[in-house]
Amino acid sequence: MKRYIRNFIRLFSGVLILFACQPEEIKMNEFSYVFVTWSPLLINVGGEVDLADGSRGVKSRLWTFPVGGGVDILNSGNDVTSTERIVYAVFHNPGVYGIRLQAEFNDPTVTLDSIITVTVIDNVAAQFISDAPEQGNQRVVIVGTTVNYSSVSTGYPDSYIWTFEGAEPSTATGQTPSVKYNYPGVWDVTLISYRNKPLGRDTVYVKNYITVLPATITGEE
Repeated sequence: MKRYIRNFIRLFSGVLILFACQPEEIKMNEFSYVFVTWSPLLINVGGEVDLADGSRGVKSRLWTFPVGGGVDILNSGNDVTSTERIVYAVFHNPGVYGIRLQAEFNDPTVTLDSIITVTVIDNVAAQFISDAPEQGNQRVVIVGTTVNYSSVSTGYPDSYIWTFEGAEPSTATGQTPSVKYNYPGVWDVTLISYRNKPLGRDTVYVKNYITVLPATITGEE
């Protein structure tokens, strides 16, 4: 009976040793492949980029971020490099930046040395100009005048909504609308500038932007 027990212990010990070695053996022979994801790569100033290295069989990895790009790597005291599998980075300055990812694999035939390009653009800021003559700090025209407006908004907006108090038409879209003022008064102008990707919008409202005078003030009929 003791002989059978000793044999069982030897067998069981051998199984334990086999399983103890198995993880390292699997690691050494692990199938390797590259799989990297990110979202998004076009962001506003202050926006976040999420990067993930889902590659298999990685022995080591290194993310390298541009110096001087105003980058904050979240949950890290180092804003230039990271060895984490998932990285969250916030960009504070506009520009085009390259993030380098390098990795070594258990399979030496698999390599990864890639540049991921991130474009950071300013937030939308609505602004406009017009060809209405300026007198002091006021734009002044007479009744019946057509005024041409133009959006000079920054941040690459791709659509616009205008509101012209006292004008025809009273609303418009497009970057360069023209309206006609048929009634005397002091009128407001509002411009909303939109951008679809990355999402952004801004509104500029100018109270009493333009003064429309009756034609009789200038001596015209």
